Amino acid sequence: MLIYSKTIISFIKRLKSDFREIISQELGIKIYRTRFFYKGRMVPYDIVVFENNTKLGYFESNFFRIAINRKLMYLAKDQVIRDILRHELMHFIAWLDYGDMALNHLDYFKSTCKRFNYGESVSHAYTNLELANMQVTQNLQNEKIIEKVKKLLKLSSSDNPHEAQLATMKANELLLNHNLELLTQLNGEKEEEIYVKRVLSGKKAMAKHQAIYEILKTFFVSPVFSYGRNIFYLEVTGTYTNTQLAEYVANYLDYELEKIYQIEKKHNPLIVKNSFMQGVGIGYTDKITTNQKHHTGPKELIALKDVLKEQVEMVYQRLCHKTTRSHSCQTSLYLGKKIGNNLSINPALKRSTSILKLLSIKH
Repeated sequence: MLIYSKTIISFIKRLKSDFREIISQELGIKIYRTRFFYKGRMVPYDIVVFENNTKLGYFESNFFRIAINRKLMYLAKDQVIRDILRHELMHFIAWLDYGDMALNHLDYFKSTCKRFNYGESVSHAYTNLELANMQVTQNLQNEKIIEKVKKLLKLSSSDNPHEAQLATMKANELLLNHNLELLTQLNGEKEEEIYVKRVLSGKKAMAKHQAIYEILKTFFVSPVFSYGRNIFYLEVTGTYTNTQLAEYVANYLDYELEKIYQIEKKHNPLIVKNSFMQGVGIGYTDKITTNQKHHTGPKELIALKDVLKEQVEMVYQRLCHKTTRSHSCQTSLYLGKKIGNNLSINPALKRSTSILKLLSIKH
């Protein structure tokens, strides 16, 4: 999971400065602010920071970027950090030379290290820190909030439509109150940390993904579609608690919305999927936002939206907004709104091999 804060952004600036120095002085490659010139082509690059307890860094070919573990910011010596940067840069160069097969075969990586006269301090850079001594410690209060919301969402599977709707509303109110408490702490001494989590991916974003995008906004995250080589990701930006819950919900909506559509199609063969999914997203979000307005003042809701805007701008400095034009089928849109308005989210903690009832649709 990627992570951002003012301190981390400063660390990223330092990493990029080291990266530019290494690639220009040690590799003899001409480099610019966001690209370097290699074998007749301009290659984009980026460096990000992530949180993980099993690896110190990785190269991601889909986005031409190197990711560095945040722990290095506190626990690693400067030389170790630079060696890990060199290590990932060699994976980057090997991929540029040999393509995707270099990602799975160390021989290409080793030969690239040898070509640039890098020894074991680079090829074995990960032996400089012992991950066994790095223990992940999450805020226990955040974990408690997550579990409480999950329990309320599980209650939304009740056969009683009123109880199911009440559980959904209570879960959202709990999350809303948690975020309002965080809002009052922003002027405190503790620096705010923003997380980025990929919750869904695929070859092409569909209407179902757009519906999930809209629904996830009610969980106080900023969803963003991110596009790489032949792949898209639905990412969410927000606090640790909110991004964890958003992933929890998104994985099951991805499965269940498709299932709901197939059921409705049997009853309405002429249903238009894009319009139906659009309606589901609108119906659910209208229900939640109406409830929020009844329980919270407009100033607080506007303040929360402003915080979310600041968070997403910290992560995506050059965010583009994509608009699509489509002809809506009003009948399908209306049906989707009706179902979305009565949608109760009930994701289980783990998907079993059997088909789980993860959402309850009350007609």
